[in-house]
Amino acid sequence: MNKELNWTKEAFSREVVIIEGDQPVGGMHRNALFSFDVDAYLYDVQLRFDVTGFIRHSVTIYDRKVDNRIVGQITLHFGKRAELRLESGELYTWKRHNVLMREWDMIREGMTDADDRETVNYSLTRQFFADHGDIRVDDDSPNASIAVLTGLFIRNYFQRRRRRIVAAM
Repeated sequence: MNKELNWTKEAFSREVVIIEGDQPVGGMHRNALFSFDVDAYLYDVQLRFDVTGFIRHSVTIYDRKVDNRIVGQITLHFGKRAELRLESGELYTWKRHNVLMREWDMIREGMTDADDRETVNYSLTRQFFADHGDIRVDDDSPNASIAVLTGLFIRNYFQRRRRRIVAAM
């Protein structure tokens, strides 16, 4: 899948919309106000991100179209790092470019560091009452949609966590 997509999240909304051209092709919906769990879809892929734990969260990804079969696990690290390990054995690393999270990537890990490949690049292009951004996908694997959705999920997870910490101060 080599695509140029856009994403938008309106202020105070629990919805993210993914657009190709002028057509919605995907989205994410956080299930409840105080929940981290998210339902997401892109093209024909439908996922559920199930967040468990109290202080140290873990995330299991379920395929909603195939009897809620587990397709991957996200490991969230302190210091704003995360890894996606798919059941197929593929490993992706989520990497942000700066502290404001205006640009971030999903990097598919290879056998060596030289084989690592940036497969999805995200950018936040506008932020006022709504977040708008671009997604560039250079991933031809069958799991590209999972990587795209996971990259957005992780960024939004860290953003919500940051807001909760600030609100508690």
